[in-house]
Amino acid sequence: MSAVPPWECDAVDHFTVGYYFQKLEYATASALAACGLDATDPEAPRMTRCQARFDAELRKGDVYRIETVQLGPDTLGHVLVNAETQAVCTRFHQALSGIMPVLPMPPGEDRGVDVAWGWVEGDGTAGEETRSPHGSWLDTGRDVVTPADLGLAGRMSAHGCVLRFSAAGEHLRTRIGMTPSYAREHDVGFSTVRFDFRHGADTAVGAPLLTRSCVTHVGRTSLAIEHRLSRVADGAEVARLTQVGVHLDKARRRPAPWPDAIVETARELLR
Repeated sequence: MSAVPPWECDAVDHFTVGYYFQKLEYATASALAACGLDATDPEAPRMTRCQARFDAELRKGDVYRIETVQLGPDTLGHVLVNAETQAVCTRFHQALSGIMPVLPMPPGEDRGVDVAWGWVEGDGTAGEETRSPHGSWLDTGRDVVTPADLGLAGRMSAHGCVLRFSAAGEHLRTRIGMTPSYAREHDVGFSTVRFDFRHGADTAVGAPLLTRSCVTHVGRTSLAIEHRLSRVADGAEVARLTQVGVHLDKARRRPAPWPDAIVETARELLR
């Protein structure tokens, strides 16, 4: 259980996706501990892939909890629940690198949350699905691995990767006309509705990293992007993210149509 502090919110004024994945790591560590495993052990099961669906916002000051169930010997499901309204805000379908024991359920605990795990349709972008990457790949980030990027087992964390992908998305959207000044002038933002995250190669503190991004589809209100984070030294892929989000009217907190000029520029990148 926790709360959303102001410094974990983004330009859209809600809980930023990178911190969702930090809390997901903590929930996974708790599940491993309940099975007698140590999340700091490099040999313990680690996340290899996570599909997430963002159904409702968490705003500054909101309180939440994460509930975890075991979906298979190497699969966990998590739901992040608004502790005030009891609404399920986010669903995670998480694949692990190894087999874990059966996750015990505390006596008397009811985890009968209405769940639909994984990459689920019907999230408001029907007909606006992702396509295979075939457009222009752009350099959208360069930096190095820091100690803060490492997870509990000393490896590059999903949290560190997703924060980079969030910044990369800002650079990509600036290239199609959704600049920071445009967003401020029109009081709009980009709000994520789906993620498909995959872990790849490990990397060490101090290693230079490169992020590249590509538009894979543009719809009336939605945009799909593929991000790839790699080691500069040998090109090995550290992480990959497929992201679907919407052009958000911040006052109404609802998706809004993209301007024609942005749609046309995005389609040019696709071609």
